[in-house]
Amino acid sequence: MKENNSLFEDKERLAKNKLIILYVMKKVNCPLSNSQILRLLYDVEGFNYYYFQHILSDLVEQKYIINYQQEDEWLYEITDDGINVFELTENLLPGITKYKIDAIIDSILKDVKNDTAVTAEYIPEGENAYITKCKITEAHKTVFEINVFCSSQEQARNIAENWKEHASSLYPSFIEMLTNEKH
Repeated sequence: MKENNSLFEDKERLAKNKLIILYVMKKVNCPLSNSQILRLLYDVEGFNYYYFQHILSDLVEQKYIINYQQEDEWLYEITDDGINVFELTENLLPGITKYKIDAIIDSILKDVKNDTAVTAEYIPEGENAYITKCKITEAHKTVFEINVFCSSQEQARNIAENWKEHASSLYPSFIEMLTNEKH
């Protein structure tokens, strides 16, 4: 009898934690990386890395969450089925748990949604040829990318360093040049 009770408690905990992940995904309402979801759940009781991975893969397998690769990162997003299941079972999630999650999300969400990255790398294309890739991404979406052919490694490195340092002023200049109509 004791063994059945323990099994029931494990299943109940698993269901509650799946519901917590669905709640977070619905509340955030934007694609998140694995590490971002884990960061949001880190302070919620009962989550460790391996348990989280197991639950997340179950939710993907059940098609309550979809995952897809964008650039070099896997992103996760709640599906319509996930939203429906959450809404049907939402009352099983205690109010205090929702309150804790909301407080955590509010403190971290600004960073997650506005996760802007400026990157630059140069790749050899031949003996004296390099391609420098300069990029700005926001919330896992590429908003600007330019690839520049360079005739030396030094030129490629300079472009990459300048982009990383001055992207905030270079990007608006590029946009202005590209949208300015010549008469």
